[in-house]
Amino acid sequence: MSPDGDFRVERSSKLGNGHRSFSRSVSAKLAVIELQQFSVAIVEWTAVEGAAAALEKFALPWVIMDRSPPVATGIVGWFQRKQYRKAWDIARLQSKGRAVKSEYMASSQIWNTPTAIVPAGVELSEFQMATMNENALVVCHGSLDRSRELHRLASMGLNLLLFGKGDDSQRLSKLTRVEESGDVASRLAGADIGVLHLPNREVWRHASPLKVAEFAAAGLPVVASEVSGLERYRDAEWLTLIPLGDDDACKAAVLALCNLSREERLRLGSLARKEAEDGMSWEHCAASLHEMLLGVKR
Repeated sequence: MSPDGDFRVERSSKLGNGHRSFSRSVSAKLAVIELQQFSVAIVEWTAVEGAAAALEKFALPWVIMDRSPPVATGIVGWFQRKQYRKAWDIARLQSKGRAVKSEYMASSQIWNTPTAIVPAGVELSEFQMATMNENALVVCHGSLDRSRELHRLASMGLNLLLFGKGDDSQRLSKLTRVEESGDVASRLAGADIGVLHLPNREVWRHASPLKVAEFAAAGLPVVASEVSGLERYRDAEWLTLIPLGDDDACKAAVLALCNLSREERLRLGSLARKEAEDGMSWEHCAASLHEMLLGVKR
């Protein structure tokens, strides 16, 4: 179920009505779907309130999927965290398992049923190796919302490209080159260094960044904030980990890569691509989820 999939659901853009309208839409759509044809459901946490009653009525087992805890601040963040806690309270009573994106997230919650750790993965065939430029281009993509504090990265004076969507786009465009969302693979193939600079907030420690997997698939050396999902790559030569929110460390690490020769960046990029091929495909990353679903299906 998605805003543009086979089973379409709606979400109001009116402030304060998004979650409520989405929950109602999910509930209404499930009421007309022939749920008997399914063996198990995966329910993103935002859809739990709308889905739980219908799934229970049809005795369809389900697991909660949590790819992104709330990251918004202020009153919006307060409401999202309230909805988040409610979804997990329902899941503890009714779901048959959980799928989370990192070991850190799994260990930070009370849970008594099966768990699958599903780190970020990529479809490797969609990415081509970056050819690298003489003047290194640094790239960062995804959400351009204020909660990500990308103005700090944009103010570092780097040869930087940001692309994506978000409520901070206009301010960021005054600081660096900003483009709208587009073909991720082709844009990364024209870059040299991937950077993921996250704010120093506890919620980001849960992360298993899809962006880093995409950078690696495109053969880019990477500078990234130190989060749970990147722990297994700590000693990788292609990856430089920096403390969350540390602007000085971020700039220094990026400039160190920029100052490398094109040939050296190509070498590091090849190591990144090899790492992606060995452990970042969705077939690899979703293996534990597949096993859990086989165990809880009706």
